[in-house]
Amino acid sequence: MNIIGHHHISMYTKNAQQNKAFYTQILGLRLVEKSVNQDNPSMYHLFFGDEIGSAGTLLSFFEIPNLGKPRRGTDSIYRLSLLIPDNASLEYFKQRLSKYKVPWEGLTYLNQSALSFKDMDGLEVLLIVNDTYQTPQAWRKNPYSDIPQQYQILGMGPVELRVREAKPTIEFLTSTLQYQIRPNTDETTLTLDSNGLYSDFVIVEQQGERARPGQGYIHHIAVNTPTDVDLDAVYHKIEQLPKSNSGIIDRYFFKSLYYRQNKILYEFATADPGFTIDTRIEELGQSLNLPDFLEHQRKEIESNLHDL
Repeated sequence: MNIIGHHHISMYTKNAQQNKAFYTQILGLRLVEKSVNQDNPSMYHLFFGDEIGSAGTLLSFFEIPNLGKPRRGTDSIYRLSLLIPDNASLEYFKQRLSKYKVPWEGLTYLNQSALSFKDMDGLEVLLIVNDTYQTPQAWRKNPYSDIPQQYQILGMGPVELRVREAKPTIEFLTSTLQYQIRPNTDETTLTLDSNGLYSDFVIVEQQGERARPGQGYIHHIAVNTPTDVDLDAVYHKIEQLPKSNSGIIDRYFFKSLYYRQNKILYEFATADPGFTIDTRIEELGQSLNLPDFLEHQRKEIESNLHDL
């Protein structure tokens, strides 16, 4: 079985226009895919990432205008992080966030200097200094941002899960998915690469009320099973576990498998074919992109969507 890191992470936003402004204009990510929820085409589905939307750099948002406030709590994907190159980048983003009047706090996370802040939906994001840790070679800089390339966000870092019982999650990640415990951290951390932070899960055992969906809620975390063969191997492994899975679904831009374990929804997604399957790199994110099976509904779908 071959899992090589995170693929994307998916959240809810109340306002796609404000969401786009925050992640492109403030954080310097690129809108690489403007599409719709394939299960509900009246809903925008946006992907932000590096120049081409490489697996492991992607933040995905579903727009749901009537969202209420969430309840943060346990049995949830609690928060995500993004990696930045070094302490100079950290200082740059302190000034940039302050310029845009985004409150931030400094902290140490996995022994690394970091910043914590919230987007317009209340989603907590950490920026973590990567220093000499390795990052995937596939990740690319974003030439479409005004942020100097030496300061730009690299891609996804550790994802924090909070659960009432940590043991089942740890056993699932280690025994089934072959993650390993990262040594020498105060947090319980599971990784695929002790030399990199790009695949890590931080597991926190927390009692109390369960999280309730709303603005800024994290719906699922997807990990990268690069090829169809890799995804098939995961499917055969997951099929042996209790509870059902989604089976392999063709999302056009990648293929996916969903499985909920200990209240957390995991997706396993292929890296290929990616967002350049039908769009030139220079034109990514500029127009509404629909998979072939929805193309015949384009006029109806576009009539139900607002401009971004």
